[in-house]
Amino acid sequence: MARILEARGATRVRISPDERWVCYVTDLTGSPQLWRVPVAGGRAERLTFDCDRVGAYRFSPDGSRIAYGADAGGNERWQLWVMDANGGHALRLTGRDDRIHHLKAWTADGRSLLGLANLRDPRFFDLVAWEAATGAMRTLYQHDGTAADATPLADGSVVLTVNRRRGDETDLLLVAPDGAARRLTPDDPPARHAVVAAGPDHLFLRTDRGREFAGLAVLRQGGAFEWVRTPEHDVEEADASASTRVYAVNTEGWSEVRVERDGREDGASGLPPGALALDLIGDSVAVSGDTIAVAWARYDAPSTIYVARRGEPFRELVPPVLAGIDPETLPEPRLVSWPTFDGRTIPGFLLTPRGAPGGARPTVIDVHGGPEGQARPNWNPRSVALVAAGFNVLWPNVRGSTGYGKTYQALDDVEKRLDSVRDLDAAAAWLAESGTAPADRIGVIGQSYGGYMTLAAIAFFPERSWAAAVDVYG
Repeated sequence: MARILEARGATRVRISPDERWVCYVTDLTGSPQLWRVPVAGGRAERLTFDCDRVGAYRFSPDGSRIAYGADAGGNERWQLWVMDANGGHALRLTGRDDRIHHLKAWTADGRSLLGLANLRDPRFFDLVAWEAATGAMRTLYQHDGTAADATPLADGSVVLTVNRRRGDETDLLLVAPDGAARRLTPDDPPARHAVVAAGPDHLFLRTDRGREFAGLAVLRQGGAFEWVRTPEHDVEEADASASTRVYAVNTEGWSEVRVERDGREDGASGLPPGALALDLIGDSVAVSGDTIAVAWARYDAPSTIYVARRGEPFRELVPPVLAGIDPETLPEPRLVSWPTFDGRTIPGFLLTPRGAPGGARPTVIDVHGGPEGQARPNWNPRSVALVAAGFNVLWPNVRGSTGYGKTYQALDDVEKRLDSVRDLDAAAAWLAESGTAPADRIGVIGQSYGGYMTLAAIAFFPERSWAAAVDVYG
């Protein structure tokens, strides 16, 4: 177990404007810090030393500096810093330890940072600019609510992404340099809008406006809205440069990376089966010029960084640190599904000991948090340890999970909440009936919303005779 806990990976990837460096965050030294490595390969360099933990970060437009957010002791009260791109001359710009400052971007002229901060009122996040040289602060727009992103435009305007009544519904506001604001998105249909990139006369968006799944669209300066890509699965993240567009599609929990250049779209080669290494900060896909980088997650290894240049397949640039773990003890995942009480089919990932013979073995059902979350291929020390000890682990995506469309996500809303618990009971029934697990050797575990699901499973379905149940928290 000690070696499993010592395994380390990398995430939150960005590429320098000159395409020479890839930056990423790793906890190799014990806490998440910012590192960089040449795109061509070579020795990695640690850049941050003055903080407990690095969150979001951004290259300046000319690539000479890096801005980053950092907190203390995991308190999530992010403070903003700026330093030279080689890690030198780090300067803290914000001074309110009791407030949260979310870094979003540099202004187009490279003189200031844009962020969202609750300085005026702990409940509300305003759009704020800080001068990179002095830390002088200026409020650009007061917003009595929460916001998700800020995208600078060449004329000094900012596109602000604000949350509506639900976390999966957002609006876009155009904030002019004089503080005047107008909404760019309609009231109806309610939808999620995220700016991928800004062009001279348009915004490139990821949105689910009027659709079951999120796709890619263009919003023209005059308000015209045009779909660009509409796959029958969610586009989960995207990035774009003048020459290259990259996006990832969430297909049954796996990620499919697609690259568009010169009007042609191709699948990405060189990536093993897996998914984007997504967390609350994101930044799992990066494009600069013709260079692409992704933070890539798997069940059988901590997340890693892959990079590709034009005409080349992806190659692993930052390998995982496996701490001497025997590869033969790592999980072997496969996508499975089972019928539930109303005739629907519920998907999930089944992790089994690598190369193990067939037959029933004790199985732990590990329920993801949320409820609006999804079990994805991710390194999970608990699952790795259980599989190494001879158990199966089932990660179910019961109704209410994201990644399967709006209808599926809403199936456990309000009075239908217990239907998702019925899906969990159906998972246990399938494990026994399919011979995957002995009926009396099935346990359940979870944290956050998964903790609630664990308690609900044993409370509402005691006849299942669960072998064990652990509510980590929730």
